[in-house]
Amino acid sequence: MKHLIKTSLLFLALFMPLSAMAYDFAVDGVYYMTDTWGDYAMVCEQGEDGGLYSGEVTIPESVTNDGTLYPVRKIGAYAFNNCTELTSVKMPASIKEISDHAFENCSALSNVTIPDAVTVIGPAAFKDCSSITQINIPASVTEVHIWAFENCTSLTDVYCHIADPSAIDFNSLAFTLESENYANRTLHVPAGSVNAYKEAGWNDYFGNIVEM
Repeated sequence: MKHLIKTSLLFLALFMPLSAMAYDFAVDGVYYMTDTWGDYAMVCEQGEDGGLYSGEVTIPESVTNDGTLYPVRKIGAYAFNNCTELTSVKMPASIKEISDHAFENCSALSNVTIPDAVTVIGPAAFKDCSSITQINIPASVTEVHIWAFENCTSLTDVYCHIADPSAIDFNSLAFTLESENYANRTLHVPAGSVNAYKEAGWNDYFGNIVEM
Protein backbone atom coordinates (compact mmCIF):
# COMPACT_ATOMS: atom_id res chain seq x y z
CA MET A 1 0.00 0.00 0.00
CA LYS A 2 2.80 2.42 0.90
CA HIS A 3 4.47 1.65 -2.41
CA LEU A 4 1.20 2.32 -4.29
CA ILE A 5 0.73 5.66 -2.53
CA LYS A 6 4.31 6.69 -3.28
CA THR A 7 3.93 5.73 -6.95
CA SER A 8 0.68 7.69 -7.21
CA LEU A 9 2.27 10.79 -5.72
CA LEU A 10 5.16 10.59 -8.15
CA PHE A 11 2.73 10.27 -11.07
CA LEU A 12 0.79 13.33 -9.91
CA ALA A 13 3.97 15.33 -9.48
CA LEU A 14 4.95 14.58 -13.07
CA PHE A 15 1.67 15.14 -14.85
CA MET A 16 -0.25 17.73 -12.81
CA PRO A 17 0.37 21.37 -13.88
CA LEU A 18 2.47 23.56 -11.65
CA SER A 19 0.67 26.78 -10.82
CA ALA A 20 2.35 30.12 -10.33
CA MET A 21 5.89 28.75 -10.63
CA ALA A 22 8.34 31.46 -9.65
CA TYR A 23 10.92 32.61 -12.18
CA ASP A 24 14.35 33.98 -11.36
CA PHE A 25 14.58 36.73 -13.97
CA ALA A 26 13.29 37.90 -17.34
CA VAL A 27 15.19 39.12 -20.40
CA ASP A 28 13.46 40.65 -23.44
CA GLY A 29 10.10 39.22 -22.45
CA VAL A 30 11.32 35.65 -21.89
CA TYR A 31 11.31 34.25 -18.36
CA TYR A 32 14.06 32.06 -16.92
CA MET A 33 15.00 29.91 -13.98
CA THR A 34 18.51 28.67 -13.20
CA ASP A 35 19.26 25.07 -12.35
CA THR A 36 20.03 24.07 -8.76
CA TRP A 37 23.75 24.73 -9.14
CA GLY A 38 23.38 27.86 -11.25
CA ASP A 39 25.18 26.29 -14.20
CA TYR A 40 22.59 27.18 -16.84
CA ALA A 41 19.24 28.84 -17.46
CA MET A 42 16.00 27.26 -18.58
CA VAL A 43 13.00 28.97 -20.14
CA CYS A 44 10.02 28.85 -17.80
CA GLU A 45 6.43 30.03 -17.59
CA GLN A 46 5.66 33.58 -16.52
CA GLY A 47 4.52 32.34 -13.13
CA GLU A 48 2.73 34.66 -10.78
CA ASP A 49 2.62 37.37 -13.44
CA GLY A 50 -0.05 35.25 -15.09
CA GLY A 51 0.89 36.29 -18.62
CA LEU A 52 1.17 34.08 -21.68
CA TYR A 53 3.68 34.15 -24.51
CA SER A 54 2.25 35.11 -27.90
CA GLY A 55 3.32 35.74 -31.48
CA GLU A 56 6.94 34.97 -32.37
CA VAL A 57 9.39 34.20 -29.57
CA THR A 58 13.16 34.02 -30.06
CA ILE A 59 15.25 32.40 -27.36
CA PRO A 60 18.95 33.35 -27.22
CA GLU A 61 21.83 30.93 -26.66
CA SER A 62 22.75 32.72 -23.43
CA VAL A 63 21.37 35.36 -21.08
CA THR A 64 22.93 37.62 -18.47
CA ASN A 65 21.51 38.33 -15.01
CA ASP A 66 23.24 40.32 -12.28
CA GLY A 67 26.50 40.15 -14.18
CA THR A 68 26.43 36.36 -14.64
CA LEU A 69 26.22 34.78 -18.09
CA TYR A 70 24.08 31.64 -18.31
CA PRO A 71 23.86 29.31 -21.31
CA VAL A 72 20.23 28.48 -22.13
CA ARG A 73 20.05 24.69 -22.23
CA LYS A 74 16.47 23.70 -21.50
CA ILE A 75 12.83 24.50 -22.21
CA GLY A 76 11.38 23.94 -18.76
CA ALA A 77 8.22 22.09 -17.81
CA TYR A 78 5.03 23.97 -18.79
CA ALA A 79 7.12 26.87 -20.15
CA PHE A 80 4.73 27.66 -23.02
CA ASN A 81 1.78 25.54 -21.88
CA ASN A 82 -1.60 26.87 -23.08
CA CYS A 83 -0.05 29.80 -24.96
CA THR A 84 -2.74 29.60 -27.63
CA GLU A 85 -1.59 32.77 -29.44
CA LEU A 86 2.02 31.62 -29.77
CA THR A 87 2.80 31.15 -33.47
CA SER A 88 6.56 30.60 -33.69
CA VAL A 89 9.45 29.70 -31.39
CA LYS A 90 13.09 29.93 -32.44
CA MET A 91 15.17 27.79 -30.10
CA PRO A 92 18.97 28.18 -29.97
CA ALA A 93 21.47 25.44 -30.77
CA SER A 94 22.30 25.27 -27.05
CA ILE A 95 18.98 23.64 -26.07
CA LYS A 96 19.43 20.03 -24.92
CA GLU A 97 16.05 19.19 -23.42
CA ILE A 98 12.40 20.02 -24.07
CA SER A 99 10.65 19.18 -20.82
CA ASP A 100 7.21 17.78 -20.05
CA HIS A 101 4.18 19.75 -21.26
CA ALA A 102 6.52 22.49 -22.53
CA PHE A 103 4.38 23.43 -25.56
CA GLU A 104 1.16 21.60 -24.73
CA ASN A 105 -1.97 23.14 -26.25
CA CYS A 106 -0.08 25.79 -28.22
CA SER A 107 -2.81 25.51 -30.83
CA ALA A 108 -1.51 28.28 -33.12
CA LEU A 109 2.12 27.14 -33.05
CA SER A 110 3.07 26.24 -36.62
CA ASN A 111 6.78 27.01 -36.82
CA VAL A 112 9.12 25.19 -34.47
CA THR A 113 12.50 23.57 -35.08
CA ILE A 114 13.97 21.11 -32.60
CA PRO A 115 17.68 21.99 -32.24
CA ASP A 116 20.35 19.44 -33.16
CA ALA A 117 21.65 19.18 -29.57
CA VAL A 118 18.33 18.06 -28.04
CA THR A 119 18.48 14.63 -26.41
CA VAL A 120 15.14 14.53 -24.56
CA ILE A 121 11.60 15.32 -25.71
CA GLY A 122 9.50 15.09 -22.56
CA PRO A 123 6.01 13.75 -21.82
CA ALA A 124 3.27 15.72 -23.63
CA ALA A 125 5.89 18.23 -24.79
CA PHE A 126 3.92 19.12 -27.96
CA LYS A 127 0.57 17.58 -27.04
CA ASP A 128 -2.43 19.21 -28.79
CA CYS A 129 -0.27 21.46 -30.97
CA SER A 130 -2.87 21.28 -33.70
CA SER A 131 -1.21 23.64 -36.20
CA ILE A 132 2.16 21.89 -36.52
CA THR A 133 2.44 20.15 -39.89
CA GLN A 134 6.08 19.02 -39.84
CA ILE A 135 8.60 17.97 -37.20
CA ASN A 136 12.30 17.16 -37.47
CA ILE A 137 13.71 14.82 -34.84
CA PRO A 138 17.50 15.27 -34.87
CA ALA A 139 19.98 12.42 -34.58
CA SER A 140 20.94 13.58 -31.08
CA VAL A 141 17.57 12.57 -29.55
CA THR A 142 17.71 9.53 -27.27
CA GLU A 143 14.33 9.84 -25.51
CA VAL A 144 10.84 10.53 -26.92
CA HIS A 145 8.41 10.25 -24.03
CA ILE A 146 4.74 9.37 -23.69
CA TRP A 147 2.27 11.69 -25.46
CA ALA A 148 5.14 13.87 -26.75
CA PHE A 149 3.22 14.65 -29.96
CA GLU A 150 -0.21 13.36 -28.98
CA ASN A 151 -3.16 14.73 -30.96
CA CYS A 152 -1.08 16.93 -33.25
CA THR A 153 -3.92 16.74 -35.75
CA SER A 154 -2.25 18.63 -38.62
CA LEU A 155 1.05 16.76 -38.40
CA THR A 156 1.65 15.05 -41.75
CA ASP A 157 5.43 14.64 -41.98
CA VAL A 158 7.99 13.62 -39.37
CA TYR A 159 11.66 13.54 -40.35
CA CYS A 160 13.54 11.31 -37.94
CA HIS A 161 17.32 11.45 -38.46
CA ILE A 162 18.17 8.56 -36.12
CA ALA A 163 19.55 5.64 -38.13
CA ASP A 164 18.84 2.97 -35.53
CA PRO A 165 15.44 3.21 -33.79
CA SER A 166 16.63 0.84 -31.06
CA ALA A 167 18.91 3.66 -29.90
CA ILE A 168 15.83 5.71 -28.92
CA ASP A 169 13.91 5.30 -25.69
CA PHE A 170 10.64 5.66 -27.63
CA ASN A 171 7.25 5.49 -25.95
CA SER A 172 4.70 3.84 -28.20
CA LEU A 173 2.06 6.48 -27.35
CA ALA A 174 4.21 9.42 -28.43
CA PHE A 175 2.29 10.10 -31.68
CA THR A 176 -1.24 9.01 -30.82
CA LEU A 177 -4.33 10.64 -32.30
CA GLU A 178 -7.78 10.57 -30.74
CA SER A 179 -9.18 9.80 -34.21
CA GLU A 180 -6.72 6.90 -34.61
CA ASN A 181 -6.48 7.86 -38.28
CA TYR A 182 -2.82 7.82 -39.31
CA ALA A 183 -3.22 7.25 -43.04
CA ASN A 184 -2.09 10.75 -44.04
CA ARG A 185 1.07 10.71 -41.95
CA THR A 186 4.51 9.95 -43.35
CA LEU A 187 7.63 9.11 -41.34
CA HIS A 188 10.86 9.93 -43.18
CA VAL A 189 13.86 7.93 -41.95
CA PRO A 190 17.52 7.44 -42.92
CA ALA A 191 18.32 5.14 -45.84
CA GLY A 192 18.19 1.46 -45.00
CA SER A 193 16.20 1.85 -41.76
CA VAL A 194 12.58 1.53 -42.93
CA ASN A 195 12.18 -2.07 -41.81
CA ALA A 196 13.83 -1.37 -38.46
CA TYR A 197 11.31 1.39 -37.75
CA LYS A 198 8.44 -0.88 -38.71
CA GLU A 199 9.72 -3.61 -36.41
CA ALA A 200 10.04 -1.02 -33.63
CA GLY A 201 6.31 -0.23 -33.95
CA TRP A 202 6.46 3.23 -35.49
CA ASN A 203 4.19 2.11 -38.34
CA ASP A 204 1.30 1.99 -35.87
CA TYR A 205 1.22 5.80 -36.01
CA PHE A 206 2.28 6.51 -39.61
CA GLY A 207 0.52 5.48 -42.78
CA ASN A 208 3.83 5.48 -44.61
CA ILE A 209 7.46 5.05 -43.64
CA VAL A 210 9.89 6.09 -46.37
CA GLU A 211 13.57 6.81 -46.82
CA MET A 212 14.75 10.42 -46.87
